[in-house]
Amino acid sequence: MPEKGGKLLAFAAGTALTLSVWTYGRRWIIYSRINKKIKQKREKCLKAQTLVEQNLKQANISEDTIKRIVQLSFLELQAQLQDGSLQALDVLHAYQTMDIANALDSSTDKKAPLHGVPVSLKESFHLRGNDSTAGLGQFIGQLKAEDAVLVQVLKNLGAVPFVRTNIPQTMMMYECCNPIFGTTCNPVDPSRSPGGSTGGEAALIASNGSILGFGSDIGGSIRVPSHFCGIYGLKCTLERMSRKGHMSLSKGQTLVSGTVGPMARDLQGLITATKVLLNDLHFDLDPAVAPLKFRSEILESKRPLKIGFYTDDRNVPSVPACARAVLLAKQALETMGHSVVEFVPLRMKYVLSKLYYRSVLGDKGWQFVSKIQNDIVDPLVYKLTLPSRFPDWLIWILSWVIQKARKDPQIGDALRARIELKSVADWFQHAISLQNYKDEFLRAWRTQNLDAVICPVFATVAPPNQTSVEFISAGSYCMLYNVLNYPGGAVPVTKVTRDDVSNMADYPNTSFVHKRIQEANRGSEGLPVSVQCVALPYQEELVLRVMSDIEAGLKTLHS
Repeated sequence: MPEKGGKLLAFAAGTALTLSVWTYGRRWIIYSRINKKIKQKREKCLKAQTLVEQNLKQANISEDTIKRIVQLSFLELQAQLQDGSLQALDVLHAYQTMDIANALDSSTDKKAPLHGVPVSLKESFHLRGNDSTAGLGQFIGQLKAEDAVLVQVLKNLGAVPFVRTNIPQTMMMYECCNPIFGTTCNPVDPSRSPGGSTGGEAALIASNGSILGFGSDIGGSIRVPSHFCGIYGLKCTLERMSRKGHMSLSKGQTLVSGTVGPMARDLQGLITATKVLLNDLHFDLDPAVAPLKFRSEILESKRPLKIGFYTDDRNVPSVPACARAVLLAKQALETMGHSVVEFVPLRMKYVLSKLYYRSVLGDKGWQFVSKIQNDIVDPLVYKLTLPSRFPDWLIWILSWVIQKARKDPQIGDALRARIELKSVADWFQHAISLQNYKDEFLRAWRTQNLDAVICPVFATVAPPNQTSVEFISAGSYCMLYNVLNYPGGAVPVTKVTRDDVSNMADYPNTSFVHKRIQEANRGSEGLPVSVQCVALPYQEELVLRVMSDIEAGLKTLHS
């Protein structure tokens, strides 16, 4: 018997060793292949950069000319391209260089609305002959056969897509880092985050590297980077602009879907891009898009509006700079003749824990984990997805400990949301709860007879790099309108002042999130601060009008 037991033990040990060697050997092979892909991708990018630099040297364009071109407003640039005083290739040389600009300059056809306008794109938009990686090595080399619908429409309008911009791995963070392209920093303060997931786009536009770009948004991914970097961004209603040909790692979840929209250096760029993109070709290429053209009469109307406002969503209080920005926007709108009244968003803790997190993480986060488990993973992404690998009982214990020990219900709620939907019946009931909330919110909106709402974009200004994962719940100001599917825009209003930083002494200090936000706002003086403008579904024109009136009102106040 002892001899037989010894053989069984030896067999078990040998089997375990074989399985370990096979598992780790397989993982080593996968990682080696991905590392090789990443190395080749970086080399390709460096070659492209070298080619651009050579083309610019050959063009012999002066620094003064470059400075003059990149400092033009959108409408000034558009006008000079239309009347021929600027050539498309000159503009591209000022931003970068591409062959398509030559074709535009040599064409004798009537010039399209965006003739020669350089356009940047979030890396997730498909571009024929290129890959879209979402920061994951496994997708390198999977070249797309055709452009995204939005890109096709842009090209038809005469625009010149000339660069794609960085994203966080999986596109589900308010950061901008991944193992392929590295980290993008905030151009206003490189020690801080440009936001995510459209962080590279916002950083490029804010640093005068582009005048018009496009991103996507499922929890603030257009509005938050616009706020952090001080540019303009518009999250459209779902299916107002085409998502066809845009990469997503969460297609199986349709209750809170990502949508797309433009980002620009100035408001006129945002307005013009939205106006010309909503055309027949767009609707024809993607029949899922509502065939609703831009209604200039809404944008240009002088009818006084009734606008709701709030500085605190009752989930995470906004910092003094963000609250002050909303009050400044309120004053500006009142200067323009609008009535601005207090509005309290309904049950925000419920929205975040029971509606948003459950929708996005209702499968325990496996949509994302399945994509990264055989890839090289960014440390922040690994940290965020780690709970999805835990058994349900451990998640319950962790959520309870965090809520009691850290006094942080938001993080506890986010953890539990991964495991609360256990069946198809639960998912159906969740969908009903979400629709009930939409109805409840609309009733509150209608009861006050509101046309629009203004509020913070995020509870804080741009935080130091790698820290926003500690207060994701600060994004509830944006997440609410993803749950509701209301369009929202970010408009720069002010910058952080010394008094704003000093007033952080009065900011709440009762939870882990509060403490991290306090730390993030140290040394934030001078950072941009935006306000979010929101309207009912398919009312993008009204959002743009409110943004425009805020700008006009601020000029009146400052004159």
